[in-house]
Amino acid sequence: MAVATVVDVRRAVDAAWAARPEHDVSWPDPHPDRDPLTEEYSRVTDPERYAVVGARAQSWIDALVALGLADASVVEDGATRLVPRAPDALPLTVVVRALDGVPGGVVDLLVGDPAASVDVQPDCGCDACDSGSADLLEAIDDAFVGVLGGGFVLIESERSRIVATADGWSATGATGGVDAAIAAARRGERRPDRRTLVGGSWWAPVMTR
Repeated sequence: MAVATVVDVRRAVDAAWAARPEHDVSWPDPHPDRDPLTEEYSRVTDPERYAVVGARAQSWIDALVALGLADASVVEDGATRLVPRAPDALPLTVVVRALDGVPGGVVDLLVGDPAASVDVQPDCGCDACDSGSADLLEAIDDAFVGVLGGGFVLIESERSRIVATADGWSATGATGGVDAAIAAARRGERRPDRRTLVGGSWWAPVMTR
Protein backbone atom coordinates (compact mmCIF):
# COMPACT_ATOMS: atom_id res chain seq x y z
CA MET A 1 0.00 0.00 0.00
CA ALA A 2 1.33 3.44 -0.88
CA VAL A 3 2.35 5.66 2.02
CA ALA A 4 0.06 8.64 2.54
CA THR A 5 1.18 12.17 1.72
CA VAL A 6 0.38 15.35 3.62
CA VAL A 7 -2.44 15.94 1.14
CA ASP A 8 -3.96 12.58 2.12
CA VAL A 9 -3.51 13.38 5.79
CA ARG A 10 -5.20 16.76 5.56
CA ARG A 11 -8.13 15.21 3.69
CA ALA A 12 -8.46 12.53 6.36
CA VAL A 13 -8.33 15.14 9.12
CA ASP A 14 -11.04 17.16 7.40
CA ALA A 15 -13.19 14.04 7.00
CA ALA A 16 -12.79 13.10 10.67
CA TRP A 17 -13.53 16.69 11.66
CA ALA A 18 -16.68 16.84 9.53
CA ALA A 19 -18.08 13.85 11.43
CA ARG A 20 -17.69 15.51 14.83
CA PRO A 21 -20.39 17.67 16.45
CA GLU A 22 -17.81 20.39 17.18
CA HIS A 23 -17.56 20.91 13.43
CA ASP A 24 -20.64 23.14 13.70
CA VAL A 25 -19.02 25.47 16.25
CA SER A 26 -17.45 28.58 14.73
CA TRP A 27 -17.02 32.25 15.50
CA PRO A 28 -15.51 35.26 13.73
CA ASP A 29 -12.53 37.34 14.73
CA PRO A 30 -14.09 39.63 17.39
CA HIS A 31 -11.80 42.54 16.51
CA PRO A 32 -10.71 42.27 12.87
CA ASP A 33 -10.12 46.00 12.46
CA ARG A 34 -9.34 47.28 15.94
CA ASP A 35 -6.96 46.68 18.83
CA PRO A 36 -8.25 44.59 21.74
CA LEU A 37 -9.70 46.46 24.68
CA THR A 38 -7.75 46.43 27.94
CA GLU A 39 -10.45 44.49 29.78
CA GLU A 40 -10.37 41.73 27.15
CA TYR A 41 -6.97 40.56 28.38
CA SER A 42 -8.48 39.25 31.61
CA ARG A 43 -11.68 37.83 30.16
CA VAL A 44 -12.75 34.55 28.53
CA THR A 45 -16.32 35.15 27.40
CA ASP A 46 -17.23 31.69 26.11
CA PRO A 47 -14.72 29.00 27.12
CA GLU A 48 -17.10 26.20 26.06
CA ARG A 49 -16.53 26.96 22.38
CA TYR A 50 -12.85 26.08 22.77
CA ALA A 51 -13.89 22.42 22.82
CA VAL A 52 -13.10 22.66 19.11
CA VAL A 53 -9.42 22.48 20.10
CA GLY A 54 -9.59 19.02 21.62
CA ALA A 55 -11.91 17.85 18.86
CA ARG A 56 -9.55 19.04 16.13
CA ALA A 57 -6.62 17.33 17.87
CA GLN A 58 -8.64 14.11 18.06
CA SER A 59 -9.36 14.42 14.34
CA TRP A 60 -5.61 14.44 13.73
CA ILE A 61 -5.14 11.39 15.93
CA ASP A 62 -7.94 9.52 14.16
CA ALA A 63 -6.60 10.41 10.71
CA LEU A 64 -3.01 9.38 11.45
CA VAL A 65 -4.13 6.03 12.85
CA ALA A 66 -6.66 5.38 10.07
CA LEU A 67 -4.01 6.01 7.40
CA GLY A 68 -1.62 3.57 9.06
CA LEU A 69 0.94 6.25 9.86
CA ALA A 70 0.96 5.69 13.62
CA ASP A 71 -0.12 3.44 16.46
CA ALA A 72 -1.97 5.11 19.32
CA SER A 73 -2.20 4.31 23.01
CA VAL A 74 -3.68 6.12 25.98
CA VAL A 75 -1.06 7.02 28.57
CA GLU A 76 -0.92 8.99 31.82
CA ASP A 77 -3.73 11.48 32.50
CA GLY A 78 -5.61 10.41 29.37
CA ALA A 79 -3.03 11.72 26.93
CA THR A 80 -2.59 9.94 23.60
CA ARG A 81 0.84 8.69 22.59
CA LEU A 82 1.36 8.22 18.86
CA VAL A 83 4.24 6.05 17.68
CA PRO A 84 4.98 6.67 14.00
CA ARG A 85 5.61 3.89 11.48
CA ALA A 86 8.26 5.97 9.66
CA PRO A 87 11.70 4.99 11.00
CA ASP A 88 13.18 8.48 11.45
CA ALA A 89 10.07 10.13 12.88
CA LEU A 90 9.67 11.09 16.53
CA PRO A 91 6.87 9.82 18.78
CA LEU A 92 4.21 12.39 19.61
CA THR A 93 2.19 12.74 22.79
CA VAL A 94 -1.03 14.73 22.50
CA VAL A 95 -2.28 16.18 25.77
CA VAL A 96 -5.72 17.82 25.82
CA ARG A 97 -6.38 20.03 28.84
CA ALA A 98 -9.08 22.30 30.20
CA LEU A 99 -9.38 26.00 29.44
CA ASP A 100 -10.92 28.09 32.20
CA GLY A 101 -12.34 24.91 33.72
CA VAL A 102 -13.85 23.63 30.47
CA PRO A 103 -12.44 20.27 29.24
CA GLY A 104 -10.85 20.03 25.81
CA GLY A 105 -9.91 23.67 25.38
CA VAL A 106 -6.12 23.38 25.10
CA VAL A 107 -3.87 20.97 23.19
CA ASP A 108 -0.22 20.42 24.06
CA LEU A 109 2.07 18.61 21.61
CA LEU A 110 5.07 16.82 23.10
CA VAL A 111 7.81 14.96 21.23
CA GLY A 112 10.39 12.35 22.12
CA ASP A 113 10.95 10.14 25.14
CA PRO A 114 10.96 11.64 27.69
CA ALA A 115 8.39 13.86 26.06
CA ALA A 116 9.10 17.58 25.70
CA SER A 117 6.40 20.15 25.01
CA VAL A 118 6.97 21.95 21.70
CA ASP A 119 3.64 23.60 20.90
CA VAL A 120 0.52 24.65 22.80
CA GLN A 121 -2.70 25.84 21.17
CA PRO A 122 -4.17 28.25 21.89
CA ASP A 123 -1.18 29.96 23.45
CA CYS A 124 -3.71 32.17 25.25
CA GLY A 125 -7.49 31.86 25.43
CA CYS A 126 -8.39 35.35 26.57
CA ASP A 127 -10.75 37.51 24.52
CA ALA A 128 -7.91 39.83 23.51
CA CYS A 129 -5.94 37.01 21.89
CA ASP A 130 -8.98 35.50 20.17
CA SER A 131 -8.78 35.85 16.38
CA GLY A 132 -11.69 33.56 15.53
CA SER A 133 -12.18 29.83 15.14
CA ALA A 134 -10.75 29.62 11.62
CA ASP A 135 -7.40 31.02 12.74
CA LEU A 136 -7.40 28.73 15.77
CA LEU A 137 -8.02 25.57 13.75
CA GLU A 138 -5.36 26.62 11.24
CA ALA A 139 -2.88 27.11 14.08
CA ILE A 140 -3.60 23.60 15.38
CA ASP A 141 -3.14 22.12 11.91
CA ASP A 142 0.10 24.05 11.41
CA ALA A 143 1.37 22.78 14.77
CA PHE A 144 0.81 19.14 13.77
CA VAL A 145 2.32 19.62 10.32
CA GLY A 146 5.31 21.46 11.76
CA VAL A 147 6.15 18.64 14.15
CA LEU A 148 5.28 15.72 11.88
CA GLY A 149 6.17 16.97 8.42
CA GLY A 150 9.95 16.54 8.51
CA GLY A 151 12.70 18.99 9.32
CA PHE A 152 11.72 19.23 12.97
CA VAL A 153 14.50 20.00 15.46
CA LEU A 154 14.50 20.45 19.23
CA ILE A 155 17.71 21.59 20.93
CA GLU A 156 17.56 22.29 24.64
CA SER A 157 19.96 22.79 27.51
CA GLU A 158 19.80 24.29 30.98
CA ARG A 159 20.18 27.78 29.50
CA SER A 160 18.50 27.69 26.10
CA ARG A 161 15.88 26.14 23.86
CA ILE A 162 15.46 26.02 20.09
CA VAL A 163 12.43 24.59 18.28
CA ALA A 164 12.62 24.46 14.49
CA THR A 165 10.32 23.22 11.75
CA ALA A 166 10.67 23.26 7.99
CA ASP A 167 9.13 26.76 7.99
CA GLY A 168 11.15 28.52 10.68
CA TRP A 169 12.27 28.48 14.29
CA SER A 170 11.78 29.97 17.75
CA ALA A 171 14.40 30.29 20.47
CA THR A 172 14.75 31.33 24.09
CA GLY A 173 17.77 31.83 26.33
CA ALA A 174 21.46 31.93 25.43
CA THR A 175 21.18 30.12 22.12
CA GLY A 176 24.14 31.54 20.21
CA GLY A 177 23.96 31.01 16.45
CA VAL A 178 20.53 29.49 15.99
CA ASP A 179 20.73 28.77 12.25
CA ALA A 180 24.13 27.12 12.67
CA ALA A 181 22.91 24.99 15.57
CA ILE A 182 19.87 23.81 13.60
CA ALA A 183 21.96 22.98 10.54
CA ALA A 184 24.45 21.04 12.69
CA ALA A 185 21.64 19.06 14.31
CA ARG A 186 20.21 18.13 10.93
CA ARG A 187 23.68 16.95 9.85
CA GLY A 188 23.73 14.61 12.81
CA GLU A 189 26.12 16.58 15.00
CA ARG A 190 25.50 16.40 18.75
CA ARG A 191 26.82 18.20 21.84
CA PRO A 192 26.98 16.56 25.27
CA ASP A 193 25.55 19.63 27.03
CA ARG A 194 22.41 19.71 24.88
CA ARG A 195 19.49 17.42 24.25
CA THR A 196 18.91 17.27 20.51
CA LEU A 197 15.96 15.67 18.73
CA VAL A 198 15.57 15.60 14.95
CA GLY A 199 12.32 14.33 13.48
CA GLY A 200 11.79 12.90 10.03
CA SER A 201 8.48 13.07 8.21
CA TRP A 202 5.58 10.87 9.22
CA TRP A 203 4.33 10.78 5.64
CA ALA A 204 5.62 10.47 2.09
CA PRO A 205 6.67 13.51 0.05
CA VAL A 206 4.25 14.95 -2.47
CA MET A 207 5.50 14.08 -5.95
CA THR A 208 5.51 16.96 -8.43
CA ARG A 209 6.19 17.01 -12.15
